[in-house]
Amino acid sequence: MQRRITMKLQPIIRVKLAKYKENYELENISDSTAFERYANQIILTTHQPDAFNVDDALLNAVCIGGSNDMGLDGICIKLNGLLIHTLQDAKDIIEKYNRADIEFIFIQSKYKEKFDSGEYAKFTNGVIDFLGEDHFQPHNSDIDTWLEIKNYLLSDNVMMCWTHNPDIRLYYVVMGTWENSPHIIAISKKCETDIRAVDLYGEISIQYVDTAVFKRILDENENAFSVVLNVIDTFSLTAVEEVDNSSIILCSATELLKLLVSEEGIIRQSLFDDNVRDYQGETNINQDIFDTIKDDPFSFVLLNNGITIVCDEIGGGNRKVTVKNPQVVNGCQTCNVIYQSYKQGLDLTNVTIIAKVIATQSSEITNHIVKGTNRQNIVYDEAFEITRTFHKNLEDLFNALVVENGIRLFYERRSKQYSNNPTIKPFEKVNLRGIIQSFVSIFLNEPYKGHRHESKLLQEYRNKIFIDSQSKYPYYIAALIYSKIDHEYRAGIIPKELVPYKMHLCWMMKESLEPNSPMINDEKEIDRYCEQIKGKILNSEIWLANVQKVYQKFLEIQALWISEKGHSYKYGIKDSVDFFTFLQEQIRTSISKPITNDKPLQYRGTIIKINLDRHGKYYGFISKLPNDIFFHERDNPGLRFSTLYAHDVLYYTKKDKVTHKEKAVNMQPL
Repeated sequence: MQRRITMKLQPIIRVKLAKYKENYELENISDSTAFERYANQIILTTHQPDAFNVDDALLNAVCIGGSNDMGLDGICIKLNGLLIHTLQDAKDIIEKYNRADIEFIFIQSKYKEKFDSGEYAKFTNGVIDFLGEDHFQPHNSDIDTWLEIKNYLLSDNVMMCWTHNPDIRLYYVVMGTWENSPHIIAISKKCETDIRAVDLYGEISIQYVDTAVFKRILDENENAFSVVLNVIDTFSLTAVEEVDNSSIILCSATELLKLLVSEEGIIRQSLFDDNVRDYQGETNINQDIFDTIKDDPFSFVLLNNGITIVCDEIGGGNRKVTVKNPQVVNGCQTCNVIYQSYKQGLDLTNVTIIAKVIATQSSEITNHIVKGTNRQNIVYDEAFEITRTFHKNLEDLFNALVVENGIRLFYERRSKQYSNNPTIKPFEKVNLRGIIQSFVSIFLNEPYKGHRHESKLLQEYRNKIFIDSQSKYPYYIAALIYSKIDHEYRAGIIPKELVPYKMHLCWMMKESLEPNSPMINDEKEIDRYCEQIKGKILNSEIWLANVQKVYQKFLEIQALWISEKGHSYKYGIKDSVDFFTFLQEQIRTSISKPITNDKPLQYRGTIIKINLDRHGKYYGFISKLPNDIFFHERDNPGLRFSTLYAHDVLYYTKKDKVTHKEKAVNMQPL
């Protein structure tokens, strides 16, 4: 009999969950549903700390729980150290780097105090089904998206770019206390055996995350941890103002792993939040570092520049050094190669590391150290893009407009720049990715490219964006539209099924609010235009009326496109130049007309219920947020209601004279 352990949930986790729901506007959903989302975000943050800073598109894609979810609450794929959620992201990253370091990540989370072997078995069976060639369990459209990405990454062409077989990571999160349950351990062993039978995958890691482990992961994500290193020697450095303590230490690479690797066996990505460059993979320089570790470990200390660590405190004695809340500000490549060497089973005992450790509370000192220690190697353009004066001025514009208009939108140039300011909510921030994607979509009129990876866009539009002579105002307006459209998705105003077309809706909102934007390099005219459109964006009545008009119009045009081109054309719309041209043509005489009170809005929805009243007349409801819309045969004559269940219709609304509630009139089947 499996032993059940019952304990009260950690109060601190309950408090953090409540705060999370508030920060992400999730107060209306249950704690158990919110916890699934929270756990997915916390677990995946260990893999890429900045992945969920501002944009919730990734998290929405990750959270697949619901009907036909194969027993999975979360799926994500890590490619070359980056969490991705679209096929286009995968293609862009492989094209850019010509390598594929792949991890498949699966999460199951329960907001309860017991580890349940039955639920766990469903979870592992879902993982096995997903990773196999054939899929026997019913699965929803969200899983279909992930399967499409998986199949691409396992294709022959991509396989040529593999650095190693894809790794598999499973996380089973329960708010109880883990004990070595023989039932669950047996299920895990069977899961590993079944995955290895596919003969495609590399390392398989299964983590049982209980309350204590979850709390530790929360702390590590915030870099709130300490590590004690056994050192070979230590040397104090010269005293500097605003530097509490500083030393040079010598230690073995095996000791450094205490700092680099979490108890789950993955590298602590949060260590590199302040580093200007991500791990660059198998470059010539990194290959040289690896070869030295492998072939000449004793010479490593002579050939390597070492690493630089900034932390809150340094302590210890007797050749033991305690480092509290560390950040590796230089040496990301060295640290990652050491980690890769550890994963490949190389002997690190004779590899000696030089580490400069600096304890300071001053962010300015940290910035000076980052700048001064990152000049000796090649850095990708996008890594230093945010350090340009253009972006500093853009950040100032965002901050000034917060003061001037009270609009809560901040440009987070650097990862976690505002993480220590509890008054700024996640949805009140936009990062470089959001800036690039929204500007290309809205003001360069190319929303079919707007969802692509920011590094690809920065490369492609090098001579069109972030030009010093350009006005900063349209970048702000683009980010504002992007942010407000995100809010409408979260609020349920825009249906979830339109998430893939977010950039198209952003562009349509610009055209709907203020059509015919001037040339982007005409600073005087573009500033005047931005001032006009900003007033309409901030007018909640105008904004919401246009949101309704825009997404309804998009649905109409999408349906028209499919009917004219054929059903096979319903796929790939978001990437299609031809569809966008069609979209432009269709809205030229309709959507670009300002909203007026004398023209009623037409809506689209799905009939979810049909009944007969006592007189034998049809009535029912159309799906609509926040409340479903009532309809009756008398307001919609001439329709064959018996055939309309689950079908989409176009309709107008009118207030009922008796109930004073909105009802559907003049319905038109699609």
